[in-house]
Amino acid sequence: MFMNTSTFNNEKDPFAQLSDEWWDINGKFQSLHKFTDIRIRYINRVVSKYKKIDKIYSLNKLKCLDIGCGGGLLSERISRLGATVTGIDVTKRSIEIAKTHALNSGLNINYINTDISSFIKNNSPKQFDLIIASEVIEHLDNRSLFFKQISKLLKNKGILIITTINKTALSLLFAKFMAENILKLLPKGIHDFEKFVSPNTLMAEAKSYKIHLDEVVGFKPIIGISSKFKPIIKDFKFTNFLNVNYGISGIKII
Repeated sequence: MFMNTSTFNNEKDPFAQLSDEWWDINGKFQSLHKFTDIRIRYINRVVSKYKKIDKIYSLNKLKCLDIGCGGGLLSERISRLGATVTGIDVTKRSIEIAKTHALNSGLNINYINTDISSFIKNNSPKQFDLIIASEVIEHLDNRSLFFKQISKLLKNKGILIITTINKTALSLLFAKFMAENILKLLPKGIHDFEKFVSPNTLMAEAKSYKIHLDEVVGFKPIIGISSKFKPIIKDFKFTNFLNVNYGISGIKII
């Protein structure tokens, strides 16, 4: 799912065996489907801070890069809001699934099986108005390199939106142990606690590459019980509590 052979360990890719489940709303990515609604709300909120947006096509005419696009859950929603979307991912099968689903949905999305380094070599720098890295940061080995490469791809005053997991005792308990082992809302072993990161750390790392992250919001899951009496995530809501899942955003200023 996630990008850049220099920042993501492909040999430990937990998504290679899960790719066929991307569009199964009751499968192993069920919680990610639920999370996509509030991700879109957050994206719209951030973009509206910097640009005048259309009520229906809020991302109209924006050139957007979805890093670690997986099977295209977020890319398709962004495309429907009027953006010109490129989605990149290192997992070949995920890109195949994304291409097929977009074709069947009548959407024109440029999906590429590549890492960021190769993508930069084959494309002009500073070309994107909006870059989204959703549930990516917590899988990277080298965040500094990641921000360096993002800075090359963002236009001046281009927007970066990240959603990820904080590095706290609560995130270890809820986002790692309970989500994977008890509630089984996520595939087991999908997260490495050592790669979780605080908002302040991301702000400092991004600033070194002229990316100024200045807005942070938390995401709180609303837990329910399924017809089979199993815990499920019914929805998410915004919260000021940042100790588990959060979104962070800002712009590049030269």
